[in-house]
Amino acid sequence: MQNVKDHEFLKALGQRLRTLRKEKGLSQVDVGVAMDNYAEQVGRIERGELNVTICTLKKLAETLHISLSDLMDFPH
Repeated sequence: MQNVKDHEFLKALGQRLRTLRKEKGLSQVDVGVAMDNYAEQVGRIERGELNVTICTLKKLAETLHISLSDLMDFPH
């Protein structure tokens, strides 16, 4: 089970991902297809419901054409 700090971190990461995705004009489906994944999983990440691996974060950054450090650039 996640502790409160983990949950807050995952929510902040999800909000950052949603902001960047929308800035790029991409839907959750667009990101899911580009990652060979499902839009449902992208939605779960954006809602802070899914603790993703570093490899998934790398794929998200590549899909958004940003650096991993840009993806992680949020208060945590």
